[in-house]
Amino acid sequence: MLELSYKSYLDKVHGGWIGKCIGGAIGALQENNKSLMDYTMDNVFPQKIPPNDDLDLQVLYLQEVLERKGSRFTAADIAEAFTKYNLCLANEYSVAIKNMELGIEPPLSGSFNNHFFNHSMGCPIRSEIWGFISPGNPEVAAHYAYMDGIVDHEGESVYGEQFYASLEAESFFENDIITLIGHGLKYVPHETELYGCIHFVMDLHERGIEWIAARGKLVRRFGSSDASYSVINIGITIMALLYGEGDFTKTMLTAVNSGYDTDCTAATAGAILGVILGAGQIPDFWLDKIGEDVVIGTVDIQRYSDKMIDLAKDTCSAGLSLSRDGVTSVMFTDVPADVKPSLPLPISDQPMEITVRYEGLPSIGYGEKKTVEFTVFNHSDEDQICTMTVEPPETLLSSRKEIELRISGKTPFCFSVDFEVKHDLPALPQRNIIVAKITKAGKTMVEKSFGLSGAARMKLIGPFWDNYDTTQFESDPYDGKMPHTLHAMFNGFVNLDKPYINESFADLDQLEGEYVNFHEDKMTPDTFIQYKGPCCIYLVHEIVCPEDRDDVHLLIGNEAPYKVWINEELVIEGRDCAMWMPYNDSAVIKLKSGINRVIMKLLRIGKTADFSYLLRSEKSKMHMFVDLESMVTSTADQPFVMAL
Repeated sequence: MLELSYKSYLDKVHGGWIGKCIGGAIGALQENNKSLMDYTMDNVFPQKIPPNDDLDLQVLYLQEVLERKGSRFTAADIAEAFTKYNLCLANEYSVAIKNMELGIEPPLSGSFNNHFFNHSMGCPIRSEIWGFISPGNPEVAAHYAYMDGIVDHEGESVYGEQFYASLEAESFFENDIITLIGHGLKYVPHETELYGCIHFVMDLHERGIEWIAARGKLVRRFGSSDASYSVINIGITIMALLYGEGDFTKTMLTAVNSGYDTDCTAATAGAILGVILGAGQIPDFWLDKIGEDVVIGTVDIQRYSDKMIDLAKDTCSAGLSLSRDGVTSVMFTDVPADVKPSLPLPISDQPMEITVRYEGLPSIGYGEKKTVEFTVFNHSDEDQICTMTVEPPETLLSSRKEIELRISGKTPFCFSVDFEVKHDLPALPQRNIIVAKITKAGKTMVEKSFGLSGAARMKLIGPFWDNYDTTQFESDPYDGKMPHTLHAMFNGFVNLDKPYINESFADLDQLEGEYVNFHEDKMTPDTFIQYKGPCCIYLVHEIVCPEDRDDVHLLIGNEAPYKVWINEELVIEGRDCAMWMPYNDSAVIKLKSGINRVIMKLLRIGKTADFSYLLRSEKSKMHMFVDLESMVTSTADQPFVMAL
């Protein structure tokens, strides 16, 4: 069994948190600047230390997950704290919170409806707490990191958090960066882009290519216009550690000057080097600049102490608890008499457990059937004869509501239940919570709640296209004969300013169209349009607002030109062809009490035309209202009306 003196453990954890705070502070000013920069020790530090979610969320996990739940917490425990206390609602954080409000738990909370930020830096930056409480036990750190990462990410980002956490766990006993990288790579699948990126950086360093040239090669090979993309940022952190050669100042400046998500890259590099060096070996310049206090402002918690040393002591007490509970195999020596494990002792598991697996997306729309597979686990040593009830909300019908369970030994019991929207339902909310409960002799043994997101139903009108360029000609220049150009023969035209339908929308309800379900905010109309080439479609979506609102933020993601009307008033348009991301354009709009009609005119110029519109209110912390409802009727040719 590994041995680690408490004095060394505390010094290294303290150094890790100091390094984390330093890196977060110096990277904050230039965060998301993808350029090569030239900051020096004279100008890299901000005048005021800002709070940083990179650190704050880990303090949250220490205080509200570890210290309350103990060492055998679950991903659901992390998700609960993340949803309840997180004040930083950007990007993937808000997507995950919305999903969990809808009853969609990890791992789907990190993937469903999270098309742009699913591989971002939000979870790799939270790795330190798992490594710091698991010194010398990388497999434990990686396991905890996985449970954390799937709350709001998937794939490359989750592997990145596991990579960092396992590396950081090993750094209490190993000082060589290359050796540590090798340990961390054990938790990164070989086929991933992240695995290739880390090896690419290591090869550049081994070949002696100076860091600025190496940075250029790294960006050309793994760069992205998304400054938060995890692969390029983890590559920059590894580059800073390798080229920093154990020098704290050189490492910090290399990370910051390489650009991209600089508060993340510098913070993780600082944390790793801080553990290796220990607090006592971090240069005085940096210690004087960062001070002794932890600045917290992106999570809604109160600490008994703002001192960094107290955060380090609390982290070490959590680490002692994991050793006590047999979670880690490390023996702490010379522990002072007044230092005790701080986490509650593990409690016995429930005798029964219910898990759910969705067939496809965790979403349901009008006219669809959604199959959910239940697995019931018997954790006791006794055979169980009990009853499980499935209670759908008033909005849904289920194929089975009561199931008799006879579970021998610890063999799991699996069965499926089909759900569908009630045909005569007046409104389908976006949140549809289903409750599964196991009872025995009238006593509840276990209860499980989960959700199905209600799809948005829209009327699709079109497609429309032009045989000639209507932006240049008022009438057909070919006079109905063969086009003069190969472009016109074999391509096509479309015009944002041409009204392909009456854009006063007086006769909108009488126009022929197809009603389609969109299960996620990102819409791909190509799924429903078989026509190939440039074209225009209109989407009609009706939403119900309980009251007049003038604080609604409309957020647009687009790949091609578009126009959006709210209640027949043009509120926003875009004429550029862009890379789709959720926040390309925005406007503040008004919604009236009752039914509001959203009409979207979408052009497709290239091969695709991905589009999204999100509604966000000052009253809501979600990136889109979670209490949306959609009106449905018994006929399939009627639209949903979503109620805010």
